[in-house]
Amino acid sequence: MTKDKDPKSRQGQGQFILLRKIKYRESDLIVHAISTQGEKLSFLARGALRSKKRFGGGVLEPTHFVNLTYKLAPSSGQLNVLEEAVIINDFSGIRKDYDRLELALHFIDCVSKVSQEGDQDSEFLFNLLGNSLKAAESSKEIQILKMHFYLKFLLQQGVVTPEPWMGIFLKTHLRDSNQLVELANVRHIVDEHLSNIDVMIRQYLQNAVVF
Repeated sequence: MTKDKDPKSRQGQGQFILLRKIKYRESDLIVHAISTQGEKLSFLARGALRSKKRFGGGVLEPTHFVNLTYKLAPSSGQLNVLEEAVIINDFSGIRKDYDRLELALHFIDCVSKVSQEGDQDSEFLFNLLGNSLKAAESSKEIQILKMHFYLKFLLQQGVVTPEPWMGIFLKTHLRDSNQLVELANVRHIVDEHLSNIDVMIRQYLQNAVVF
C-alpha cells in the first residue's frame, strides 16, 4: 500500500478477495473485502451499477480475487472510496453447479464474520479462503472439502482442540483436498463427524462479532 503525503488524497492499492456487496443509494455499492494480510476493509463504489468502464463485467462479485485501487478514508468510521477494480481470478469453476457455488459463498460468510478492520496479522484467513475457493473449483467430494475447511478454520479460531481423527485433514493442504477422496477412512470420518462440526460452526458464527 502506498500513501500520498497529502492526507486528503492518500491512495491505496492492493489485492483482495471480495466478501460482500450491498446496494447503496441509486447506483452505488458498498463492498467488503479481505486483504492479503487478513484485514477486512470497506469501500464505497460510486456509480458502480452504472459504470461499465471501472466496474463492468461483474468484477465486484463476492468470491472474486481482485486488485483494487482506492482513496483511503480520511478518518476512522468512514469508507474508502473505490476507484478501480481488476479481476485477478474469478474462480469460474465454482459456478459450474449450484452446490459448488453455495459452498464457496459459505466459506466467504465464515471468513467475513470473523475478519476485522484494522487486523493486519491474519494472513492465514486470507490464504485459507483463497485456497478453499480454488479447491472448490475442482473438488471431487464437496462434503470432504467442507470438513477440510471447517477443521482448519475452527483450529485457527481456537475453537477446537486437535483430535486423532482430525489429523489427516489438518496435515493435508487445502490445495490437495482431492487427495483425501482416495483414502478409504475419510468418508467414514465425514459421515460420523460432519453434522456435529456443522453445528459447532453455526453456533460459533452466531456469536461472532461482525464488523
